[in-house]
Amino acid sequence: MDQFSKFRNWALQRALPLWASIGFDHSAKLFEEAVDFDASPLISMHRRVMVQARQISVYALASQRGWFHGRDIALAAGRSMIRSFWAVDGEPGWVFSIRRDGTVADSPRDLYAHAFVLFALAWLIKLSPDDLFYRSIEETILFLDDRLADRQHGGFWDALPRPDSLRRQNPHMHLLEAYLELFEATSQARYLDRAGALVALASRKFIGSDRGVLREYFDDRWQVIPAPGAGSVEPGHQFEWGWLLRRYEGLASVSLESEVRRLVSSALTLGTDRMQGRIVDEIGEDGSVRRRSSRSWPHAEALKSLAVETRRGSGNYREDIAALLGRLVNVHCPERLGGGWLDHVSDKDEPISTSMPASTLYHLIFALAECERCL
Repeated sequence: MDQFSKFRNWALQRALPLWASIGFDHSAKLFEEAVDFDASPLISMHRRVMVQARQISVYALASQRGWFHGRDIALAAGRSMIRSFWAVDGEPGWVFSIRRDGTVADSPRDLYAHAFVLFALAWLIKLSPDDLFYRSIEETILFLDDRLADRQHGGFWDALPRPDSLRRQNPHMHLLEAYLELFEATSQARYLDRAGALVALASRKFIGSDRGVLREYFDDRWQVIPAPGAGSVEPGHQFEWGWLLRRYEGLASVSLESEVRRLVSSALTLGTDRMQGRIVDEIGEDGSVRRRSSRSWPHAEALKSLAVETRRGSGNYREDIAALLGRLVNVHCPERLGGGWLDHVSDKDEPISTSMPASTLYHLIFALAECERCL
């Protein structure tokens, strides 16, 4: 059995059933935040709205693909997410997390979380044209425009209140993903226009013009922190942006060939051991490796990006894809974990993670979908 078949069987036969049973609180109609390596829910952890949104999108996708009977669980979790997280402290916006008893644990309005809520709502309206979901989309976008948008320098603030003085590219990347999903779900051009504004911001500020690396952290005016040429770079996010830019290309009928080629090439050259399919956590703009540890999600994002590039004929990355799949099934998603994963390992591939975070499944399942579609 080849590596793709192993990965597919792991996802459909082990992971999706695990997180729809042990990983889902059927009384609250909410997903668990994490489980331990014995597959017991970690009930002491607060429930983040981001995790609910990611898991909703996973089971909506699995339902549409015919992989798993996920429609009912996605719809139930979607309605429970709205009831449990939207403005439950009396203020507009989605609270960051709640306790198991439903009380608010963390109230900041986080851009990253709001982006994933929009992403989940796009998937929910694909399953059911419920007025509740459409209304939630409009309320979320109004909140972003009214409270988090930076009309002077572009983009959005990371959170309200701000946790620090940094601005990050990452939540903007996921907001782009959400707008693309909303456009595909509704065919409304306004979502593609919003996606285009984020692509333009990325081209101007996030993507370095020389090496083609993607910088992570900025000041209020979108100047690189700590300084141009010394920024932090995550190869996994480069692959993710490459994949999203290809999606935008196809939907908007534009060419972003130069940006995508530079992002993918530098991620492979500077951040990936192509023989082992191993992607490091962080490099510098100068190409030096800063953190040699390795997480599961960059490998999933690389699979998505390289699958699309191979299908387009922009490069033959089949050997890279095979190496990435091999690493996922052998290191991060071994059979012994029964549908779970080892999310984070050291430079020697020794375990760093002490539990299995639910948020990882989104990366893995969407990677499977892209590989199946393209290859």
